[in-house]
Amino acid sequence: MMVTAAEQGKETRARLMAAATDSIAEFGWGAVTTRMVAERAGLRPGLVHYHFHSVTDLLIDASLQVARTEYANVMTGVFAASGPAAMAQILAAIGSYTATDPTTVAMSEMMLAATRHERLRDELRRFVVEARTALTDWFRDQRLVTDPEATATVVLALIDGLIMHRLIDPALRSVDVTGPLLRATGLTESGTSEGNCDAHTSAGKRNRD
Repeated sequence: MMVTAAEQGKETRARLMAAATDSIAEFGWGAVTTRMVAERAGLRPGLVHYHFHSVTDLLIDASLQVARTEYANVMTGVFAASGPAAMAQILAAIGSYTATDPTTVAMSEMMLAATRHERLRDELRRFVVEARTALTDWFRDQRLVTDPEATATVVLALIDGLIMHRLIDPALRSVDVTGPLLRATGLTESGTSEGNCDAHTSAGKRNRD
């Protein structure tokens, strides 16, 4: 079967974005060049500017795709669960990120770059709004709290903050935050709930090291 021009173009963009993500993680956002990305992708440098206005636009598109993919991977499990089991999914996700994980490094670089690039900042703001809205709807459907939007805002901020703090201080990975997270989401810390949460957390952790 012959590959169409559209399919080939889609594959080329995907290879460039994957190479860009790896380059961000290895060298930092500001050090990535067109030639660096092209060589890593095994493509001609000219293809970078054929598919993207600039290397900055490539980095923005690549990092946003990583963020959306990671969020979808985590929240699909959360939205399919209820109560403590859903919070266990979040804790498992938090526990899976490490300072050496390329995806985590790339997203951290993206957050810093957002202070310098207006388009990235605007795209991230839209992404955060979408994430908050989806989580708000979940809390509303679960009828766990009286203020679902405010709770969703706090939970998302907790996720980002915990990931960042654990990257800076790996010793925090041993601190059990199950209780505070359950309280923040309006769940009780009954023996059954906490036990289920711990079990799911242990079972759900991914080793990215």
